[in-house]
Amino acid sequence: MEYQLNTVDFLQVGPTSPRTLKLLPSSSGRSTQRIVVGDNEGILHCFTVKRGNVTYSFKTLPGPKITALTLGGAIGTVRDKIFVASGNEVREIGRASCRERV
Repeated sequence: MEYQLNTVDFLQVGPTSPRTLKLLPSSSGRSTQRIVVGDNEGILHCFTVKRGNVTYSFKTLPGPKITALTLGGAIGTVRDKIFVASGNEVREIGRASCRERV
């Protein structure tokens, strides 16, 4: 049995480092998935995917290379804050930023 596989590009970002793509937790009952990716040009991309349709939520201005990206939050709550490491600094971007510009 052979399968024919095809590639589909939903969007393109610059080159990335390991550990710079994360899925944000979805609200209960929502079929929209939010995805965050940081690239080597220092741009943080946040976009949503719903039934195959991709929509940009926001995109930051270029800056220092993003070397790591992780999610966090208070203990016992949803990990919905985005933490971005660039060089020797860490920045925090709240999930509200992802929601505001949709």
